[in-house]
Amino acid sequence: MTQPNTTWFDHIRIYHLLIDRFNGGWQTPPASKNVFCGGHLQGVIEKLDYIKDLGFTAIMLSPIFKTANYHGYHTLNFEEVDPHYGTWEDYQRLLDLAHQKGLRIICDFVPNHCWYQAPIFEQSLLKNGGKHRDWFFYTKEGSDEFVSFLGFGDLPKFNLTNPEVVSFMVDKAEKLARMGVDAFRIDHALGQPHAFLKTLRDSLQAIRSEIVVFGEVWPFGIGLQLAGQLYFKNEERLSEFLAQATKPFSQDQVQADYVGTLDGVLDFAYRDILLEEVHAGRRIKGNATLRSKVEEHFAKYPADFKLILFLDNHDTDRFLFDCHDDATLLQEALDFTRELPRPFSYLYGTEQHMTNSPSIFNAEPYADLRVRNCMDWSVEPQRHL
Repeated sequence: MTQPNTTWFDHIRIYHLLIDRFNGGWQTPPASKNVFCGGHLQGVIEKLDYIKDLGFTAIMLSPIFKTANYHGYHTLNFEEVDPHYGTWEDYQRLLDLAHQKGLRIICDFVPNHCWYQAPIFEQSLLKNGGKHRDWFFYTKEGSDEFVSFLGFGDLPKFNLTNPEVVSFMVDKAEKLARMGVDAFRIDHALGQPHAFLKTLRDSLQAIRSEIVVFGEVWPFGIGLQLAGQLYFKNEERLSEFLAQATKPFSQDQVQADYVGTLDGVLDFAYRDILLEEVHAGRRIKGNATLRSKVEEHFAKYPADFKLILFLDNHDTDRFLFDCHDDATLLQEALDFTRELPRPFSYLYGTEQHMTNSPSIFNAEPYADLRVRNCMDWSVEPQRHL
């Protein structure tokens, strides 16, 4: 296999968007509800110049497979593009046109689970014949009670220790790579065996050596009763997770465990460092203590391991909310982050000063909708990256 050549990613500027919430040709943006709002791939194509003119060099799209929900994480069929978004032809056109404009495309890939009405899962139920039953986890023999992803009862978890499932998922990712996808974000990588992730990475880089594979590794909010769903690199890390009530569990340590397994991870630990300063009432600009903390953080990783910096994403509060709507503090954080020699992921709508209130972590159903508003195209960007 050719040695991976992924240095193109090292200083990339990523515009992270949810397809359904970005551009559906609306004059007035639809309200953010737990339904499809009409954004589509053609809408992304129409805004490629907008994204490039802001200073970005890559776009990270939400999952594209046929899905039961607007965000794309409830996969129904791994063979089809969701018709709300468009077609395979639309996706190929997006890839081709983005590349012509010098923009890379990052795919959000979800091998951990699917929607409970996905045919591939329904076939595994005993009442439907039990085909490929060992592709999923069941609580006991002779029962159709399945193990669901982190307790979400409508999301059966794939058994990625099964070679047939590994082959199935690698095949789906390879199709995207052959179409021209430049990098893959692996959703909930902490729930997948390291052996699977390494196989996936090696297989994709055998197609094109410059493909980058990075993971979302975030144990936040996962209770101890669900530890059996997680795949740590070693027993020591699992023990630390189980003892987190009495011993702090380090985000840095679990991220570093993916050195050698993936090309990099989304850097939640960096975000934590920034939030610690903001919540303490300290500024970002000219903050020598912050810079020292960040340098100490980076020193824990090999130089070639890709730490994708970000202020917020579709699963967190908007950073402007954490800044108590102080736009100058948000800009300081953006300026500080973009000056660091690392990849940087920027959530759509930040240029419009999107915020939320109250926090999405208040246990209300669908609270994350507060950070997933539809773009209002009548609003001018506040500042280019």
